Amino acid sequence: MLLIGLSLLGLITGSLTAASKAANFDLPSAIFREHGCGEECEQLFNLAEKQDRQLFSSDFDFDFYATAPDFIGSHPGDLLKFESVNPNNLKISSGITIYRFQYTSRALNGTFVPATGFIGLPNNSSRSDEKHPAIAFAHGTSGVFRGCPPSTTPTLADYSSWSLLVNSGYAVVAPDYAGLGNDYIEHQYLSFPAHVNDLYYGMVAARQALPDSFTDEWMSVGHSQGGGASWKLSESPLHHRGGAGTYLGSVAIAPATKIYDIAVATMDILFQRLDYASYDIIYELAWLPIALKRAFPRASISFIAQEMQERVTLATEAQSCMSGILSLAHGLKPKELITDPAWVKHNRFLKRWQDWVAPANGAKAMGPLMIIQGLNDTAVLPEITIDSYDDTCRHGNEAHIRLYEGASHVDVFHTSAPEWLEFIRNQFAQEKGDFRGACSSATRDAVTDH
Repeated sequence: MLLIGLSLLGLITGSLTAASKAANFDLPSAIFREHGCGEECEQLFNLAEKQDRQLFSSDFDFDFYATAPDFIGSHPGDLLKFESVNPNNLKISSGITIYRFQYTSRALNGTFVPATGFIGLPNNSSRSDEKHPAIAFAHGTSGVFRGCPPSTTPTLADYSSWSLLVNSGYAVVAPDYAGLGNDYIEHQYLSFPAHVNDLYYGMVAARQALPDSFTDEWMSVGHSQGGGASWKLSESPLHHRGGAGTYLGSVAIAPATKIYDIAVATMDILFQRLDYASYDIIYELAWLPIALKRAFPRASISFIAQEMQERVTLATEAQSCMSGILSLAHGLKPKELITDPAWVKHNRFLKRWQDWVAPANGAKAMGPLMIIQGLNDTAVLPEITIDSYDDTCRHGNEAHIRLYEGASHVDVFHTSAPEWLEFIRNQFAQEKGDFRGACSSATRDAVTDH
């Protein structure tokens, strides 16, 4: 859910020494055979891992991502580390100043954890006070292991995503999510309240680091995994605390929302199709048992077929970030992915997880929400996004969904940009514009509507 790296693969070159790696390790052929991965499987994985190493090409800075000494005794929102990033080490557009920071956040169970991220500031401001309206940017999946944080990539995992905001005059505060970069805990993938904590407390810490750089008002924009996080942020009671500033609303683009519902739909609909292997979500199943076990360590993952579990073990040993782990489901038949679809439906942990963490489950939103969904998305099923929109409207929240015909999971981000940027401008200007009423829905043509 997911796929921040697919539009970037092969665009960056670089080399890594074994000592600098924190992810995407080489594995001997014997390990592949031990886990039922034949020669073709191994070749495909190694090719995909090569792409991951290109994406995460800069040397991993173990010193920066190590837990700060000041973490002990700190509280959520406290700034732990802060430094500017040399632009010569980045492959991003000019006119942007980048900082990276470490701060204290909260895990899913509420315990204090370190988190890292970056802050991007436009070099110029159109305001007389030279402040920038602030956006908490929630990234899509970069991986589930320690060595996969966006802030360690030369592009800062930009795929015409957060740069659209900075180029429009907004400052971005972009958490990696706890467990990516820093290894105090494992990344609690798709457990959205944990990501919400990272977004909210990241904004609090950023205001400490740069106290004169941001307006009091702020919003959130997220894509995929981050779309679910941004949506869940709109429902968070943390806003009553006010430490992050005055929250104005969220934009959720191709959002992952209700993971149990997505899993059931995958079994009931996609597995019945001859072209099931053309759907990205099939390959993303590799992340599901990892995410579920991190939320519920005692959860049963027996619904994952043994063949797929062996592939997940391979990805874990390699600490594979993106392309590598996604490659491992290639060639597996439905029965080699999931033992029995009925086991998915009746897995009590999977349902409890959704009830605990998903947006649009009955909570009251603290600000308006705009939802963007491409109808050709094969990584996040449009039907689930639409159902989630209906749910949040039924619970009395303000939400505006825009469906883009012909748009895929990644393309919809920039295809829809004029519309969601207008929504953001209106919120900061305290205007409604075309976004009137409690809820609204419209369908666009991705080719002709801009």
